[in-house]
Amino acid sequence: MKKISMLLATISLITACSPIEKEIQLMPIDYLTGGQIKTWKLTQFKNAEIDQLVDCLKDDTFTFRKKENLYEWSKGESKCYSEDKDTVFDFKLAADGSTLVINEYEYKVNRLDINNLEIEIVLNGHKQIIGYSTLK
Repeated sequence: MKKISMLLATISLITACSPIEKEIQLMPIDYLTGGQIKTWKLTQFKNAEIDQLVDCLKDDTFTFRKKENLYEWSKGESKCYSEDKDTVFDFKLAADGSTLVINEYEYKVNRLDINNLEIEIVLNGHKQIIGYSTLK
């Protein structure tokens, strides 16, 4: 009986000291906002299958703020136009992560994970695909 008690005590001690790893399933909004605030960079911009990702867009950053439901587009040092300025829009992500509304434009979410976001919209008969990755 003592051996069994000692064996159980040893097993309990070993399992208690083992790290517990549990995968946490995040909500789509938490992928987008990092829980509160998350900044992304543009990695893809296609319009009618033509690459439109020009150098002046590559240093821009895009921040999603969960609490305020704000999408901030910060223009980098390289401006596309002399009148370029930082802008802020409202956003709303569907609970299931299938659509993202930015400034009243509804985008279909093709991909949303911890490091990547890809959205698409059809404007004036042309499909636009916009891809982001997390800032590192």
